[in-house]
Amino acid sequence: MTTEVDHSGYIVSKDNEHFAYDFKEGVLTLHLYDAIPEIDGSNTLLTRSFDNKRYLFFSQLPLQIGEMHLFPITFNYHVDWLIQGYETGSKFDKVIFSFDELQYFCPSASVVQQEDNKIIFLRELKEIKKFTFELMGTKCEACFCLGTNGKTGFANSYMQAETILTITFEATDNMEFIQKIYQLVDSVFSFICNRRNTGCVSMELRGIYPAKTIEEKKIVDCIKRCKSYMYFFDKYREDVESKKVISKTFNASPFLVHIDNLFELVAKDIDDIDDKCASISISSVHPSVKRRMLIDLQQSLQITGAFEFYVRRYLPDMTEEKSHHAIMKMLLKEFAENNSVNNKARKLALSLERNVIREPALEDKIVKDYEGYDDWRPLKNCLKQGWFDEEEIRALAKEANEWRNELAHSKRSYEPNERTIHAVRLMEHMNYSIVLRELGYTDDEIADLLEFVLVR
Repeated sequence: MTTEVDHSGYIVSKDNEHFAYDFKEGVLTLHLYDAIPEIDGSNTLLTRSFDNKRYLFFSQLPLQIGEMHLFPITFNYHVDWLIQGYETGSKFDKVIFSFDELQYFCPSASVVQQEDNKIIFLRELKEIKKFTFELMGTKCEACFCLGTNGKTGFANSYMQAETILTITFEATDNMEFIQKIYQLVDSVFSFICNRRNTGCVSMELRGIYPAKTIEEKKIVDCIKRCKSYMYFFDKYREDVESKKVISKTFNASPFLVHIDNLFELVAKDIDDIDDKCASISISSVHPSVKRRMLIDLQQSLQITGAFEFYVRRYLPDMTEEKSHHAIMKMLLKEFAENNSVNNKARKLALSLERNVIREPALEDKIVKDYEGYDDWRPLKNCLKQGWFDEEEIRALAKEANEWRNELAHSKRSYEPNERTIHAVRLMEHMNYSIVLRELGYTDDEIADLLEFVLVR
C-alpha cells in the first residue's frame, strides 16, 4: 500500500493533554499515558501531524482504550481510511481520481498538436466521456478528462499527458457515500483490468467548510473551498502492480464506449445490501497478475460460482418440463392427495413433486451457454477461433463440473490436471462475455476485448 501519508503527530484531549501517535502502512499506534474518554468507542479520530496537517482517521472497529493502566501504554489499530488536510465541518461535492491504470485508459496522443517543428501540449482539460449515474439515491456526474502536467526550467523542461476521472454530486458530509464512490471506481477498474490490486488507493476531495475571515476589521463567519486527500488501506489487498505490468492495460480504451453502463451496474451492486439485484461478481476477479496466471482452489470456486450467478441473472431459464416430468409430477401429486394414513409419506411425495424438474448440471449450462438456446445467442461467437476448439467444449464442460463438485463437496475422488485449468479459463471467458453483452458490446467487440483482458 501507499506510504505517502506515513507520519507522526499528536492528539489533544478535552483536558488539553497531548498524546503522540505514529502512523505507518495503515496502522495507527497511539502512545497514551492517560485515559481519553471522548475517543473511547469511537470509529473516527481527529489528529494533527507534527508538520501541522490535519488528519481524520476511520476504522470499522471502534477504538477500545478503556481505563488507563498505572504506566504508559501503546495501542495499535488498523485504519480503513484517512483524510489528509481535513477541515472540521467539511462537505464534499467533488472527487478526483488519478492513478496509473487510468493513465493508459484514454489515448494521450489526443492532447498533443504538432505545428512545423513544434510539439504543443494542450493546457486545458479535454472531456473524453461524460455521463451520470445514481448512488445511494444521489445523482452523480462522472467525466473522463485528458490534460497535461509538467515542469519548466532553465536546464530541463517536460510535459506529460494525464487522464483524470472526476465525479461531482450535491455537497455532503456523509462519509459512507464518499467511501462508496471510491468503492465504485475501484470495482469498475478491477473488472476492466481483471485484477483487484490496481493503483486506485486514493482520491482527491473538493468541497466547502465553515471558516472565519476578517471584514471591516471584524472577524466574521464565511464558507471556504477545501482540498483534501483520502487514502484507503486494505490489509488483504495485494501490493499495487509495477508500472511495467500496468502499462499493459493500454488497450483498455474500448471499455470507454459503454463505461456508463458498467458504472450503473456496479453502483446497483454497491447500493443493494441484500444482493437481490446483484449484477457483477467482483469477487471472482483475480487478486493480482501473479494470481491470475496461477488459478488456485479459491479462484476456481469463485469463477465457477460467478458463472452460475450470471446464468441465473442474465440468461433465459434453462429448466425444461418434458413429458416424463409431467407424468411423474402427476403420479406424486395423486399419491399425496390419496394418502391420508401416512403423513410423512405424503410430505415426502409433495417434496419430490416440487423437485422433479431440476436445473441442468453445470456441464449442460456451459454447453447451452456456448451453443445458444431459445433467445440466447451462441456465446461461441465471442470466442476467437484457436482459443477453445468447438469439439472440446463438452469435454471441458464435464471437467469443470467434476472439479466444481470436488471443491464444493470435498469428495476427494477427483484430481485436477492441465485440462482442469483450461476448463476454468473457458468459464472465465464466458463470465466476461455475458457481462460485456449486458453492457452493450457486440460479439466481435467482446472478442477483441477478451484478447487482452484474459489469459488463455
